[in-house]
Amino acid sequence: FQNVSKGFDGKLLFRDFSYQFQKNDRLGIIGRNGAGKSTLLKLITGLEKPDSGEIEIGQTVKIGYFSQENEALSGELTVLESVKEIAEFVPSPEGPISAAKMLERFLFPSSQHYMKVEKLSGGEKRRLFLLKILMGAPNLLILDDIRTMTVLEDYLDSFAGIVIAVSHDRYFLDRTVHRILALEDGVISQYEGGYTDYQVEKLRRDSERGESAGGG
Repeated sequence: FQNVSKGFDGKLLFRDFSYQFQKNDRLGIIGRNGAGKSTLLKLITGLEKPDSGEIEIGQTVKIGYFSQENEALSGELTVLESVKEIAEFVPSPEGPISAAKMLERFLFPSSQHYMKVEKLSGGEKRRLFLLKILMGAPNLLILDDIRTMTVLEDYLDSFAGIVIAVSHDRYFLDRTVHRILALEDGVISQYEGGYTDYQVEKLRRDSERGESAGGG
């Protein structure tokens, strides 16, 4: 991102944002509703264009985008077929993992593998959709509105790529991210650490600003 600005309906979301994503970045994006969190993700995926500035995506980047909006699963397929239509195996640091093993890892026991997708609960469908994204072997994983999911957190420990997560779940952010980008009044501020670290540092910065204003 180079000096990227974006607004909607006359409202500025953020201005002059610059950031170069590094290979193993683990980023949490936070901000109140309407601050532009999902818009920032859509700029990364190309679903939205910046009003000004430039966004350059490396040629080897393969994006996996998990959003509550894009859960399209064929109910006629079995659970195993649904995963295998993406890939039979997914690479991992320990070697290739089969679709069946990945299903078990994501809490789908073998007894469910030949069940029709339409029979799954809403939560199971979300978990299956996430697994299908991971089977595509992305090296940039975007998680929009994600909540604590222990199996995902464990998987991300050995994930060799960038993770960008929007979440209101502070425990998930503390567990998985190393840097916070906070959308605050048209500015994207950077904080090192997880959500708890962000809270401590934000209080410190706000206190300093207050003392500076008072002293002036």
